Parts: sequence; C-alpha cells; structure tokens
Amino acid sequence: MSKPEPQTALPTVRPLVDVFENGSEFLLVADLPGVTHEGLELLVDEGELALSATAGNHRYERRFELADSVDAEAIEAKLERGELRVHLPKRSEAQVRRVPIH
Repeated sequence: MSKPEPQTALPTVRPLVDVFENGSEFLLVADLPGVTHEGLELLVDEGELALSATAGNHRYERRFELADSVDAEAIEAKLERGELRVHLPKRSEAQVRRVPIH
C-alpha cells in the first residue's frame, strides 16, 4: 500500500491594498492578480472583514478591522481584471453633513 503524498500548503501572500475615505464611504482596493470570482471569498464577522483568495500557486489572505461607522450590511465588492474594489458605506448617522447656519 502506498502512502498518500503530503499536501503542500500554498504560500500565503498579503495582497497590496489601498484604502480611501470620503464623506460617505471607505473604499478598499486590493491587487489580486490571477484571482477569479470562484477563488475569492470575503467574510464579515464580528467587526472584521476577512479576504481570502487562491490563484495559481498563491493564497492571498488579509483581515481588516471595520470602523464602527461602517454599515456592514451594505458592503459591496467587485472583482475586475485582478483588482478587487470593496465599498464600505458609512452609516447615515456617521456621514459628514453640512450644518445649516441661520
């Protein structure tokens, strides 16, 4: 009887990420070359956004602590040509608004 070959774990890479903020949302832009929709997972759990993806011989992983102002139920993401864009809208009470002066 032959022994099963040991499975080698894929090397884990921390993807490059830029985070931008404006009055209504945070925008997270991650470079994930070679990643497809099928190889990508985003999870929101207990105030954290967890990104994991597989492409070829790499596994990408990164976690982000969500600001209290983020509306976790309204997060949207789009993957296009190896670039993941995650829109993290702020709750309406956390958004910047102009105060009228009378």
